[in-house]
Amino acid sequence: MGLLFVNMAQSSIVDEMLQTETFDNSTRGGEVLQNFDSNFAASFDNGFLIMFIIFWIFIIVSSLFIDSNPIFLIISIFLIIIMLVVIAVLSNAYEQIMINDNIYTFASAFPKMNYIMEHLVMFVAFIALSGLIATYGKNSVGGGGF
Repeated sequence: MGLLFVNMAQSSIVDEMLQTETFDNSTRGGEVLQNFDSNFAASFDNGFLIMFIIFWIFIIVSSLFIDSNPIFLIISIFLIIIMLVVIAVLSNAYEQIMINDNIYTFASAFPKMNYIMEHLVMFVAFIALSGLIATYGKNSVGGGGF
């Protein structure tokens, strides 16, 4: 949500700067500013997707190094259920904020982030399941397999 509000502020600042003579559309500064404005949202949208994938890889790799007893699987599943309920509330809050007409015009510039946030429960459930498999699916030596 922070990236969305940064995009809103940046867009209004760029619009105000383009009204001045220094950054007019006919000047080189105006062209650079418009190029920056048009690429700003796409860069942060791709960055959000990359950070989300890196987070998933970090969960799997760090789960491989955890040495835990299978008895804690029940507790892990219970904690994941609680986490999914909280994530569902976060996802619904994001969707409610995006419904606002003023915000929706800026939110449409982030299609990847919107898709992830709309389906956040499914993504987090998959990440949690892969983390559980990585934690409890290895043998005592630390390798995978049976």
